[in-house]
Amino acid sequence: MKKTLIKLSLVLFMIGTTITSVQAQENDVSEEMMANMTEMLDLSDVQQGQMKELLVKYRGSIDWILAKYEGEEEPDVGAMIGEIRAERDGYRKELAGVLSPDQYDIYMARVNEVLTDMFQDLAEIRLWDIQPAVALTDKQVEDLKPILGKSMMQTVQLLFENAGQKLSLPKKIKIKNAMAKIEKEKKDAMTNILTPAQMSAYDQYKEEQKAARKG
Repeated sequence: MKKTLIKLSLVLFMIGTTITSVQAQENDVSEEMMANMTEMLDLSDVQQGQMKELLVKYRGSIDWILAKYEGEEEPDVGAMIGEIRAERDGYRKELAGVLSPDQYDIYMARVNEVLTDMFQDLAEIRLWDIQPAVALTDKQVEDLKPILGKSMMQTVQLLFENAGQKLSLPKKIKIKNAMAKIEKEKKDAMTNILTPAQMSAYDQYKEEQKAARKG
């Protein structure tokens, strides 16, 4: 369902938090999650209270936005992304006022680690489909996971940051070039792992998938 796909794609970027580690209990944040955050960032007692307040506040805001658009038969994806992005930016701004610069850098590095792991897991699922068509060995699947995961994450980030905006022609060209660069870097890295015959089979698989989507 379109709405489910939207939720799955955007939850990763909704406020730039380790939101997937937040065990929501109504509008609360779990003690375990706060304990992990306190240990990771060496939060003071005051910071713990401020951090929890921020997480509860913005988790509620995101839930409200998602619920609002889920109630629509044909949700305006661009508008929804814009609202989620605004909430994320607001969260990050307030978070920077709560944490020290070093704490904020550690936090954002952890967010990036979580997202990297998530996209590698998604890449592995995709590779299971690709494996028989391209005759990948199990080792090649493992070697390709970080490559495809990185490409997927960069693509989603690029689309997320630019969706729901009125784009000028130069901006559209810039995005198109960025997408081409991501694809080229992925293909270049894959050539170090796959044989020429496998690369050819991969290209054919991609074309068949594209044709199937159009159909």
